[in-house]
Amino acid sequence: GEAELRDAAAYWGKKSGEVQDGLEAELGDKRIRVLQTGPAGENLVKFACWVNENDRASGRGGTGCVGGSKKLKAIVVKAEKKIVKAADRDAWKPAHERALATIMAPENITSPRKGGLSVYGTNVLMNITSNMGALPSRNSQLTSFGADAEKISGEYVKEHILVDDPTCHACPVACKKEVEIKEGPWKGLRMESVEYEPAWSVGANCGNNDVATVAKMIDLCNDYGIDAIETGHPISVWMEATEKGWTNGEGGLKWGDIYGMTEAVRKIAMREGIGNILADGANAVAKHFGHPEIAMTVKGQGIPAYDPRGLKGMGIAYATSNRGACHLRAYTPAAELGVMPFGSLKVDPLAWKGKGELTKVFQDVHAFSDSLDLCKFSAFAEGADEYAQQYSAMVGVPFTAADVLKTGERIYNLERYYNNLAGFREGSDYLPKRFTHEPSTMPGSQGHVCELDDMLAEYYKARGWENGVVPEAKLKELEIL
Repeated sequence: GEAELRDAAAYWGKKSGEVQDGLEAELGDKRIRVLQTGPAGENLVKFACWVNENDRASGRGGTGCVGGSKKLKAIVVKAEKKIVKAADRDAWKPAHERALATIMAPENITSPRKGGLSVYGTNVLMNITSNMGALPSRNSQLTSFGADAEKISGEYVKEHILVDDPTCHACPVACKKEVEIKEGPWKGLRMESVEYEPAWSVGANCGNNDVATVAKMIDLCNDYGIDAIETGHPISVWMEATEKGWTNGEGGLKWGDIYGMTEAVRKIAMREGIGNILADGANAVAKHFGHPEIAMTVKGQGIPAYDPRGLKGMGIAYATSNRGACHLRAYTPAAELGVMPFGSLKVDPLAWKGKGELTKVFQDVHAFSDSLDLCKFSAFAEGADEYAQQYSAMVGVPFTAADVLKTGERIYNLERYYNNLAGFREGSDYLPKRFTHEPSTMPGSQGHVCELDDMLAEYYKARGWENGVVPEAKLKELEIL
């Protein structure tokens, strides 16, 4: 293939849809694929992200800010029609059939038009986590959004604003949900998609029960190129500071203020007024108002939509994630909510014992599947055996489930070793004290805190680490050194 650098001056300052349309027109081809930074990345918003196909985001970690700092507006790809063929075609057919059968199986949440993921999308979780006291609300002061959770849930979306179920290429699950707002201030908005974590971030997390505003804010994040999960964090910190009188006369924002919230997104992207503070993230906002303890972050990144007082596995997963608070490094709710493939594992969400070991296994499996560039949702139907069979057929070498786990372990240790070298050492695996010291007051998890220290001891033992640091012996065992 060929690569070239082009002047992006004509696209600088433009939103994602404008850039997509402009590049398609300039190149005369609607088949191109565009990965782009939005105005937020240009303005060095710390949680700016890359956006592709207008509304699909590589959301976390602030990589859009990195792109903006390098004046890189977009990456455009026009692929050849050739696709990679499996090295062992005879072995690939049964591997593919097995994987597809597990995804289609009616017992699994991925089952097309039957499983909750297919019927309601990721937002099938909103009512579930709220009812069990595991939905962080109002900047995690509460562990449930009560009756208001229903108003921003996947069930409510399907009943009131859903207009289409698009899907990724060749995927039978169709978990994406396209919506249209037909009344109110955002009338006429059509967007994809009211996903669970972003809907939580700008919904329950901000005391906002208006699903139309949730859709509007997610759409604005996509337009400006901002991580929609992270966006709710600086806003909810500002809201809590307002509630408690800590804003020092700088103005405030009340819980659920739909107009103030949507305007805040624009101000963040443009670094305008209070947006210049919000654009540096929750830690910076909390520190600005003199209360760093109200930033619900780990290693600088805001938590996703699971309260570790009601889902203990998420607590240890957040703390030990190599990229800050993240649900995708180890999706322990699959076991805690009972949505493992074919119901293969169900654990008590309020029990801490065993969660350190469980988190290690999830991290290792996900590290491997991520390296295959597979959708994370495949793990709701497939396991190490299916991954090994597909990998073996594709590359033409023998590979087992044990190899999957060992490869994932090497990846995770290598990531952690890099972090250790970058200064993340003893004491870097933590949670905000709100989760470890302030008991839940809501049904389902009432009275519970997250027993992080106990789980960390179990986790480090399973990993063979020394207080979060990978020892030389482990690096040699895994042939990293």
